[in-house]
Amino acid sequence: MNEKGKAIIFLRKKGKTYGEIKHILKLPKSTIAWWLRGVKISKSLEKIILERSRKKWRKNIITYNKINSQVRAEKARLQREKTEEKASREISTLSNKDLKLIGSALYWAEGNIRNRYRLQFANSNPLIIKLIMRFFHEICNIPIFKIKARIHIYPGLKYKKALNFWSKITKLSQNNFYSPQIQISKASKRLGPRNTLPYGTMHLTIMGTEIASRVKGWIKGISERT
Repeated sequence: MNEKGKAIIFLRKKGKTYGEIKHILKLPKSTIAWWLRGVKISKSLEKIILERSRKKWRKNIITYNKINSQVRAEKARLQREKTEEKASREISTLSNKDLKLIGSALYWAEGNIRNRYRLQFANSNPLIIKLIMRFFHEICNIPIFKIKARIHIYPGLKYKKALNFWSKITKLSQNNFYSPQIQISKASKRLGPRNTLPYGTMHLTIMGTEIASRVKGWIKGISERT
């Protein structure tokens, strides 16, 4: 018996599986099987080898499922992005009519429609704030100096950083901002220091009974035609 055969039999009697012997000796399984065709091992060792083989098989299945899941998730993500990109091209440049309807509906959802003397709008999403600012400027014809802002921030946030951020988003001078309101939300009290609003919430206020009435009228027109 040559050294290769001795090594195969030795490893087998140490409880190694065919796969482990293949990995250690860099030999094909057919060679290993040929050398072990007449080799007998105890029932207890055979049971140990079988259990180790099953354990490795289960591990391989878990690894395969994990990788396969990641591949499926990536394919799904790419498909979602493709669908979103295709859908985004269906929207052309917004006309004044489009902007009036969108802005009114947005104010209906997020604004303070109960106040008769002013417009008040709050949101933490910078894209929504950009859109409502367009609505105020282009549709409501509100001069920039009439738009006042206040940032609601939470303990731990740097106000100067939030102020610079929202000033850039709204294109408002920092002189248009009132002092910030620092508050702890109910969710924060329950969940601890985790903060999902890195720049707080932007609150916009525009004084004027007439413009408040006009926006409420647009909202009324939308509601009556739905």
